[in-house]
Amino acid sequence: MSGIAGCLALAGGAKPDADWTMRAIRRMAHRGPDDEGVFSDAAIVLAARRLAVIDQSAAGHQPMRSADGRYLMVYNGEIYNYAELARRLRERGVELRGGSDSEVLLEMYAAEGRDALRRLRGMFAFAIWDTRSGELFCARDPFGIKPLYYTQAEGGRQLRFASERKALVGPGEVSVIDPDALRRYLSFQYVPAPATMTPPVRCLPPGHYLTARPGGPVESFRYWRPVLRPAKSPAPETPERILAALRDSVRAHLRSDVPLGAFLSGGVDSAAICAIAAEARPGMSTFTAGFARAGYSEIEEAEETAQALGLRPNTYVITPDEFAARLPQIIWQLDDPMADAAAIALWFVAREARRQVKVVLSGEGADELFGGYGVYYQPGVVRAATKLPGWGRSSAQAMADRIRAGQKGKGLLERIATPLRGRYIGNANIFPVEDVDVLTRYGGGTAYDVTEPIFDQAAEGGLDDVATMQLIDINTWLPGDILVKADRASMAHGLELRSPFLDREVMAVASRLARAEKTAATTTKFALREAVAPLLPREAAERRKLGFPVPIGHWFRGELSGYADQVVREARTEEWLDKRAVIDVLRRFRSGDPEVPWRQVWTLVVFSLWHQIYVERVFDPVALGWQAPIREG
Repeated sequence: MSGIAGCLALAGGAKPDADWTMRAIRRMAHRGPDDEGVFSDAAIVLAARRLAVIDQSAAGHQPMRSADGRYLMVYNGEIYNYAELARRLRERGVELRGGSDSEVLLEMYAAEGRDALRRLRGMFAFAIWDTRSGELFCARDPFGIKPLYYTQAEGGRQLRFASERKALVGPGEVSVIDPDALRRYLSFQYVPAPATMTPPVRCLPPGHYLTARPGGPVESFRYWRPVLRPAKSPAPETPERILAALRDSVRAHLRSDVPLGAFLSGGVDSAAICAIAAEARPGMSTFTAGFARAGYSEIEEAEETAQALGLRPNTYVITPDEFAARLPQIIWQLDDPMADAAAIALWFVAREARRQVKVVLSGEGADELFGGYGVYYQPGVVRAATKLPGWGRSSAQAMADRIRAGQKGKGLLERIATPLRGRYIGNANIFPVEDVDVLTRYGGGTAYDVTEPIFDQAAEGGLDDVATMQLIDINTWLPGDILVKADRASMAHGLELRSPFLDREVMAVASRLARAEKTAATTTKFALREAVAPLLPREAAERRKLGFPVPIGHWFRGELSGYADQVVREARTEEWLDKRAVIDVLRRFRSGDPEVPWRQVWTLVVFSLWHQIYVERVFDPVALGWQAPIREG
């Protein structure tokens, strides 16, 4: 695990920028506190900051050169089947010098080239320089657990890449914002890849690789695509298959040469991971954060689950004052604006976990793969509405318009009135298109431009509505929101977060689940709950999802009532947003308008703070102690 950066000279006569590369890698020192390394020649500079987890010896130092001397690599991630791949290499006569998964990855590439991607089981973003052919090869794991950003700099004469966007464009260095990315952010609450808020920086999408060479183009290609093939009806062996796949994945994810623990909430996802891990690691430490407000903490439930499993619970209560004090730092850490409030709680629990362990297991991906979100439950009347003629849908919409926001029946009628393709963009849909038009000053397009190709894929595959929504979320919400906050919140503290649900073998089982094995009656993740029920207390197996709830709505009307207004008014965002429209959203929220949920206010506050950090440089990461001073040499 590490932070990586590099600079490749693209144009004839150009040189790679070693000074920039060192500044970039040291902006990400938090990702790799254990070691630093750099390689440079006439064409390329590669650098890495290492978090030593597997083989902590110098044999895992990066940049790493292959045994034959041809390839050089910087790599961020973990290959969980590295022991099996190492045996495969030794059978071929390859002599491994150490025991790190980094060396196994590099030698697999040396042996099989890009075909090695098909054999990797894990999370990764890496760059490999071929000294013989002069090609740079970069790749990102299938689900997008580990990040990789890149840009062409110096008028296209250089290719620069890094694990975090702030390494490419830091505070005070942002002069241009992508207006289309801003519009999508206001809908999604994050910026979907490959765009970023700060052009020309791009995010390499999940399941893609990139190639570049001096004098040639920079090109990206997709090597893996999530595919769902739901069975028509449930199978009696499904729970057994799920549990077997999870056990195998957790076993692989437990490989570590450093102390390991787990995040634990009150729900079934993390509880299942902890229960399986406890079979091999009894007494493992668990970590939970919450808030001192009823309905916004799972600490008590998590403690009960941990004790029932024979694990050691560790808990932390976040106060409103601490939340407000740390918020700018957390938004800086997230790179692009990302308005998932759960990222705040995750940052705090990661900080507490790092005091005791270096690796944690977590439950990301279970909802997307096994059908865990409440929105996936489509009542029969909504499914039947797919056969309604246009006038029938218009009538339903007219009735919905006569019902006030928040009143019973309005949401159901709106779902009947609008086809899935025209209303679903993922688990979050903050501002509708018409509101985005009012709030923004430039740009075009809508969130549906992002989801349209995925709906086409779902239609070609004949997917039902639940599987279609899953496919949307696996391609957008999961890598754009869930995994961004997991990576940044954990790596902010030099903590490695592992997600056993996000495993190809687990995905293979989940992709075949019948609709009734995902949403049955009003229950979500039905088959998963059945699979792990024998391992858990009944309450943990059946408890509904909370998902790190944060009482921001209450705080913005109480302890932090003036905070949102101050941040939005002080931020100089007039070039991009209509400030009168933004302030009107805050006014309506304070007056109790049911059409303005707290998430809309939060999305505007996060963008305003992000703008103050990255555009206005109101906050200095070095002076505030967020980032270590960058020394030359």
